[in-house]
Amino acid sequence: MPSLLLPDAQPILTALAILALTTACRFGFAVVTRLLGTSKRLLWPAAGAMASLPFVLREPLLAWWGGTYADAQLGSFLAATAFAWCFFRAIERSVGTTPVGAAASLAEWIFYMSADVDPRYRDGRPLRPPPGKLQSQLAKLCATYAATAAFVSAIEPFGFRPTAAVCEACGVSGPLAAALVRVGDNLSGTVLIYLFLSLLLTLGSILVLAQGHDPIDGFDNPVFKSCSPREFWGRRWNLQVNAMLKRSCYKPLAGAGLAAPLATLATFGASAGFHEYQFALSMPGYRPARYPYRCHYCCYWYSHHHC
Repeated sequence: MPSLLLPDAQPILTALAILALTTACRFGFAVVTRLLGTSKRLLWPAAGAMASLPFVLREPLLAWWGGTYADAQLGSFLAATAFAWCFFRAIERSVGTTPVGAAASLAEWIFYMSADVDPRYRDGRPLRPPPGKLQSQLAKLCATYAATAAFVSAIEPFGFRPTAAVCEACGVSGPLAAALVRVGDNLSGTVLIYLFLSLLLTLGSILVLAQGHDPIDGFDNPVFKSCSPREFWGRRWNLQVNAMLKRSCYKPLAGAGLAAPLATLATFGASAGFHEYQFALSMPGYRPARYPYRCHYCCYWYSHHHC
């Protein structure tokens, strides 16, 4: 597929430029939050300002760079994720749920705030990776890239809806066919998202490993090992986001005396808000307040509480 095997240079260059600026912002924000300590009065406004910064800078920077929203879509998605990581980790700092050892020194705190995948800590110290883990992650990155490229190349000719295309070509219709199309195309979409996110988290893990820290696992094969929606979402899918939301939302609310089901519901609400933030920054024209029907993304993530 051209967009994966022979990508257009402009979006890649734009993404790299956005990531370079994002990294500088993350380092600066890490220093600021370290200086602020655990002051809730100051950390919360600082976290809000950090999350708002991409929306302020996006248009003037694109005008200066000479790129388009389409060129910046990948970079904006990655930047939105990075800024959201900083936001949640600042909240952790203010409520005291940061992993013990992550704030032991300025250097360690900067590393933690800028890490794309959580490093592991034990007894207040970062864990060192076992021998060979970096090499295995590099091999995994290559395999995931190849699998993603092959899968996209297979379903792109069908408009990313292979089941619908097959049913239409065979002349199959009716309620049962419609249900089959929904199940099949949702499954192929899930596999594609899983491969894409796994590719990004594996790359993030490699960056953590290269600096001598042992990262957590990003996924636990949710598509092919899960036996229920609860296991899929709660135990295997995107463990990085699950761990971060648990520290920044669930634990503080449950620790304050909120009932566990309500704390869980609020955490899924935070997950919905996080995904809306990603979409609003990376999808041109995405405005939930202006186009309410587009809030189905938010409702989708919020409804995971009922799985």
